[in-house]
Amino acid sequence: MRGGFVSYGAVLYVAATVQFVVCLAVAASNYGPPVYNPLNTTTSDLQAVTCASFQGAYVCSPLHNLANLSVAALGLLIAAGSLLIRTALPPSRRRDTAVGLLVVAGLASFANAFTPEDVTYVGDLVTALVAFLGANFGLIQIGRVMSADPQWGRYSGFTKALGIEGVAAIILDGFGVAALVGDGGAEWLIIAPILVWAPVIGIRLLF
Repeated sequence: MRGGFVSYGAVLYVAATVQFVVCLAVAASNYGPPVYNPLNTTTSDLQAVTCASFQGAYVCSPLHNLANLSVAALGLLIAAGSLLIRTALPPSRRRDTAVGLLVVAGLASFANAFTPEDVTYVGDLVTALVAFLGANFGLIQIGRVMSADPQWGRYSGFTKALGIEGVAAIILDGFGVAALVGDGGAEWLIIAPILVWAPVIGIRLLF
């Protein structure tokens, strides 16, 4: 599966998650007051451009530019990486749909970097929702595509399971159930599938 554009896509997949985790960790370490709490503080809070009360809580992210840059980079790297690894998947209309969903998710993430919650709450909500839905439904479809190629083996079930978990988290959050783990915790349950899947598949394609 290695070689050509696929290898480049694999590198972009790994880079997408690494830079996102590192940059958000740096932004989070400089967050506050109050001190950053992954269960209560969302990525959108880290992206907020002003220190002020928002939605009933005080939000302050001095490194919001770094957080927004990272979200934009995540989107572009996932979108470009998905297009580049496309040929490593069995050709079919479902493959094109699956890759298309991941590309849309990536572009929505890129747009989200320019719609901070305290500037345009609706814009932040819409771009985030499109990114979440595109990424997780995309994973489910990618998993189904992989099942047609024995080379992918258990990666098919792994991919589908991640996508299903992400979709379930979105649904539960919509009903307020996921809020039991906090707004930040609920968001991480939704984002985690693509952040786990991208580097795992990237490394699989490289080695």
